[in-house]
Amino acid sequence: MAPPKAQRASDFFRQGRRDKTWPEQDGGGSHSPTPASDQGSDTEALQPPPGDISLSEAKMAAMLQKLRSSMKEDLQLAVDDIRREVHEVGTRLNALEEKTDDLCQANDGILDKIRQMESEQARLTAKLADLEDRSRRNNIRVRGVPESVAGSDIPEYLRQLFTVIQPNLEPADLRLDRAHRVPKPATLARDIPRDIVTRLHYFSAKDAILTAQRKSTAMPPGYEKISLFADLSPMTMARRRDFINVTKCLRNHKIPYRWGFPTKLLIWRNGTLTKLEDPDQGMHKLKAWGLFPDHAPPNHPASPGQVTQEWTKVQWKK
Repeated sequence: MAPPKAQRASDFFRQGRRDKTWPEQDGGGSHSPTPASDQGSDTEALQPPPGDISLSEAKMAAMLQKLRSSMKEDLQLAVDDIRREVHEVGTRLNALEEKTDDLCQANDGILDKIRQMESEQARLTAKLADLEDRSRRNNIRVRGVPESVAGSDIPEYLRQLFTVIQPNLEPADLRLDRAHRVPKPATLARDIPRDIVTRLHYFSAKDAILTAQRKSTAMPPGYEKISLFADLSPMTMARRRDFINVTKCLRNHKIPYRWGFPTKLLIWRNGTLTKLEDPDQGMHKLKAWGLFPDHAPPNHPASPGQVTQEWTKVQWKK
């Protein structure tokens, strides 16, 4: 004898086959509709018994519970792995931040030392330039003397030139310790004569000659191509070249100036003496006076600045 559950299933399918048998009418006409009472019984027959519903829900609940447990375990393992990796990254990040802080502090210390050394170097360079300029203070650089003037004739040629420029000097004042030509830069043309450097025994005579030449509007006849300059050290000349835009603007506006030590401009304007120790300062002063220069001031490389901390340390925990 079949179990009750199997018996109910076979009865259910036999009942369904009987309900689907339609009586034929004469002439092969259409089937008669199923009465309403028969439709109700079919709906009741298609519904599973209450016991089957309870059993299916229990199985479904057990499967969901098992799936939930499995997903929970997998997620917990994944979260643990992520937490461990984040902790490792945080530990390494803390170490990197501490090393970066140490590097920033070391960098700031190095920058302080560099600034100190730059200041000391500038002071020593100015002092060295001063010593060299003092050793040349009696020298005069003469430019434009033809190469036809032989080396042995240079002293007598210079005495005649200085006498014409400053007639008030006595022959004894024009005592020359030495006079010789100096090499010229390779960039100059070959037909340009070499400069002559001479040292006068008396500084007063040298100063009187340069002052007279500076005040005169033109050189005496026969010496039109001759120019006189103070013989300065290369460091001082390079420093003065940094002021070339300032001095050009002053000359264009006929404003008198002279050089001071260490290298700076002394400008006398409207009864006031102005000292300019830096080319940028000179350009700003010219703009303040309304003298718009034709050229921009030279660009100097900016010194490196200190490194600032742009983060906050975070202590990572497990």
